[in-house]
Amino acid sequence: MSKASKIIIGSVIGLLVLVGGAYVASYFVAGNQVPAKASAEGVAIGGLSPEQARAKLATELEPQLSQPVTLSAGDVTTQIVLKDSGLSFDYDATVEAAGGGYSWNPADIYETLTGGEDVGVVRVVDEAALRSAVEAMAPEYAVDGVDATVKFDGGQIVRTEATDAKAMNVDETVATTKAAFEENKGNVAVTVDSVPPAVTNAMVDDVVATFAEPLISGPIILTHGADTMEIAPGSLAEAASLEVQGDKIVGSLDTAALFEHTAEARRGLKLTNAKNASFKFEGGQVAVVPSSAGQQLTEDVFAAAVQKAATATGEARTVPVEVEVLQPEFTTEAANALGAFTVIGEFTTNYPHAAYRNNNLGQAARSVNGTVLMPGDIFSLNDTLGQRTAANGYVDGYVIEGGRLVKTGGGGVSQAATTLYNAGFFAGYKDIEHKPHSLYFDRYPAGRESTVYYGSLDMRFQNDTEYPAIIQGYINPSGSGKRGSITFKIWSKPTYDKVTSTDLRRSGYYSGRERTVKGDPKCEPQAPIRGFTVNWERLFHKDGKIVKREPYSWKYSAGDRIKCEP
Repeated sequence: MSKASKIIIGSVIGLLVLVGGAYVASYFVAGNQVPAKASAEGVAIGGLSPEQARAKLATELEPQLSQPVTLSAGDVTTQIVLKDSGLSFDYDATVEAAGGGYSWNPADIYETLTGGEDVGVVRVVDEAALRSAVEAMAPEYAVDGVDATVKFDGGQIVRTEATDAKAMNVDETVATTKAAFEENKGNVAVTVDSVPPAVTNAMVDDVVATFAEPLISGPIILTHGADTMEIAPGSLAEAASLEVQGDKIVGSLDTAALFEHTAEARRGLKLTNAKNASFKFEGGQVAVVPSSAGQQLTEDVFAAAVQKAATATGEARTVPVEVEVLQPEFTTEAANALGAFTVIGEFTTNYPHAAYRNNNLGQAARSVNGTVLMPGDIFSLNDTLGQRTAANGYVDGYVIEGGRLVKTGGGGVSQAATTLYNAGFFAGYKDIEHKPHSLYFDRYPAGRESTVYYGSLDMRFQNDTEYPAIIQGYINPSGSGKRGSITFKIWSKPTYDKVTSTDLRRSGYYSGRERTVKGDPKCEPQAPIRGFTVNWERLFHKDGKIVKREPYSWKYSAGDRIKCEP
């Protein structure tokens, strides 16, 4: 190789070393700074090292993350803070995007030394944290919906309209908030969805059209031959109910309640009740009153007819019904098969002459006379006589009150109670309720007697045999110098050979005191009445034997001597 060639080669190598050195120097200079003209959303970071650029961006931009973002829908606004909602800036990525960092690319080195531009800050979104922050605001945008309602009131259909509920659409609002952050916007339009209520206007419209309006469009008429009963729309509405079932409102009728409430209207069908055979007195003997069949509209037939017509209109609201023939429980044949009745229990008591006694005891005997007691029936004297008022035919008479005799309406009726009690006693009937007088009167058998007072004391016994019975009652009126009497007889078929009473054994006599009653215009002088205790038994005889015994006891009060003074 010539000397000239060596000089040329050496020169080239020297130049390459010189250029390479400059290039390497440029690499290290450019790799340690951001392009000269670079900025991030207006924050100049050109010429700074990446670390310096990052620090400057954090200083300038971090306060933005403490600012609130406004979420709004209509007149409702809320705010969330960016940094508390999973929204942040990535400063390292931003610096890198602005051109910071080392590169062997000559173009990059040239750009670093001479160029640069404004870039967007790289934003980071923590989806879970953002959703949590948005969801926390959701209740502020919630509006409760209102169910539609419908009911019958006063025979009319009354309804109210529904309103939709309002609720934040969290998914869409999260997406909108994320987009606003990425676009550096401070306001977010909240997406609010309308949610239909559980009971909608359409559901009400349907039940009104298919059930409620047809139901009260007119009366339902049930017919039996030429006879009819009418069920008014108001009665139908009162028995109707409207209930939400799933996505429908279902109308229904309480036909059992409607059947009960239309008992009076059923009279229009002119149905007759079955009538059991009974008994009456005829020619001094017990005669059979024949039974008769009846008719009834059963609840099942009624319900089927009403349901058929309930949602019909026009002539279809008139429905014929089939009635059921009812046979009596106690027929004429069964009554006749009993044969002749005999007196199984009777009793008579006497009373001194008094017009009020003739009246009141006569009224009581007439009220009781002809009373039929079927097996198991309980006789009540108060129910049979009613209240002892002038309107019911009674006059004032004497009763015991506070240990003395005073006048009041229906006085003396206790003698009817005593007489009938004894008739029931000797008929062997079950004693349900009776109470002897507090004072003893010698016209009654001691202890074996009863008093009554309407509303508090009654005389009741039960026909606890297998045979029907009829009670006969009458008086022989008293007159001047002549005592009267009242008699009750119970006619039936005998269960026992006889029923008797043991002797009425008295003991433990005692006396009262003397009292002076002053200033009472109703005061009546009273002779002293001795008190004592009496014991006895009721004996039931069958086939020559005593088959049952019932013990009784009563203690009479002593009646004071009463003097009256003005």
